Amino acid sequence: MTENKNEGKEQSFLFTPPKEGDSPLLTGEQSEPPFVDVSSNDGEIQQKEVITVGKNKYAVGLFWQPLQDVDDPIPEIRETMEADAGSDLYCIHYGKAPQYGIGKKSKGHAEGISVGGVSVLDALSDKSSFVAIFKVPEGWWFIAVRNDLILPEEDVLYKDEEQAKEAFFSMMAVPDWGYKIAPAEWQIDDTEDLDLIELLKNSFQVRLVSLSAARGTKILLAFAGLILIIVGIIVYFIFMLYDKAATQPMKIEPVQPQAAIQTVEPTREEEKPWEKLVEVNPFLNRCWNYAYQLKSMTVPGWSLNQIVCTPQEITTGWRMSWPRGGRIAWLQSAYEEYKFKDIELNINEAGNSATAVIKYDDLPIIASTPTLSLARIRRELTDISQALNMQISMHPQEVIIGGPTPQQQAAAQPGQQLPQGKVYKFLAFSFSTSMDPLAWESFFDKFAALEIIKIQYNPQSESALTENWSYEGRIYEK
Repeated sequence: MTENKNEGKEQSFLFTPPKEGDSPLLTGEQSEPPFVDVSSNDGEIQQKEVITVGKNKYAVGLFWQPLQDVDDPIPEIRETMEADAGSDLYCIHYGKAPQYGIGKKSKGHAEGISVGGVSVLDALSDKSSFVAIFKVPEGWWFIAVRNDLILPEEDVLYKDEEQAKEAFFSMMAVPDWGYKIAPAEWQIDDTEDLDLIELLKNSFQVRLVSLSAARGTKILLAFAGLILIIVGIIVYFIFMLYDKAATQPMKIEPVQPQAAIQTVEPTREEEKPWEKLVEVNPFLNRCWNYAYQLKSMTVPGWSLNQIVCTPQEITTGWRMSWPRGGRIAWLQSAYEEYKFKDIELNINEAGNSATAVIKYDDLPIIASTPTLSLARIRRELTDISQALNMQISMHPQEVIIGGPTPQQQAAAQPGQQLPQGKVYKFLAFSFSTSMDPLAWESFFDKFAALEIIKIQYNPQSESALTENWSYEGRIYEK
């Protein structure tokens, strides 16, 4: 099976050296990532991405992201909008998997208009993953949902039918779609043709709003919260005074000392390696989000190196690709503009290369008990490799827990009994592909006691078919 999920999706953020006087940072102008059909021959800025369903209008073509902070989403949304020039509208969907979408007035979106992606997601709430093409008066609307999340750049309105078909068939390379929707005249097996008017008739409606409206609501909520705090303080003091008046002085008898109780320290069993694993899906999302943001940074005169994600940090680097136009100040200001937290930026003495480390320790930790033998794990991975027509490298390895430390081994006397560690076996695997981390969530969910050790991404790839993503991990034996 050909891996071309990202075909038509990959956006190029490679910097082209500007002509003298045309630098975006010097002129104050910002560039905007391209859309599928961004312009027409008569000079229109962008394709209007609003569809008509019956008597209603729906905004489509939004950029979707999972919502990390459900209690205070506005700062997170603001950061994403500032990273993409021209973004001025947003919506939030508090469903099974909270997420938000970013819209643009330049694409025909308007404050108060209903969002098509949320309405379809609500109407098909019993389908956690589906891919769909709907024929509408304005063209062909394509949308893909994975694990109750609209994929970031898979909400697109196509004017050309062949482009719509190409996007649909490209997504078919991703396994385990629960539901497929396509026009009947396409005659695609295992698909169903649904009437979009009937589908959205009683669906939940979420509308686009601007950040200014959110600020006003936030001020009112803060004011209401302040009033509640003041009332609470007054009530607290009233009850405290009442209790003080009603309570009589009490005579406290000294406590007689008792014999000390000796506790027996239980023997602590060594922690098994699969009892503290970084949860895979949050790690995949973190790596994908940071890699996208790093690639979207436009720094004149500098070229981005390979991005490496581990469960504890993300590392990358920059090298000066245009000596006459690159400056250290532009590289530093780019990181400040994108507001990366806990970043360590080191620039060499010559000022022509830099490394960056973004540390984090907030990924959830889980315990996952192994269920398969090494032979069964290898057989399952081999079958998947054959189904996807890709090479998966596999090597059995082991780790020792609770054994003697190098210091204990060095200080041991002849005949001294050293602690015996326990050996745990696992199958290490690695592969390269063009498919980004979000596409592999359902693949990794098939295995218990699995951890991802490292993900590498080559942002300089010029083709979506290039194997620019590499994954390394291990699956522990039962």
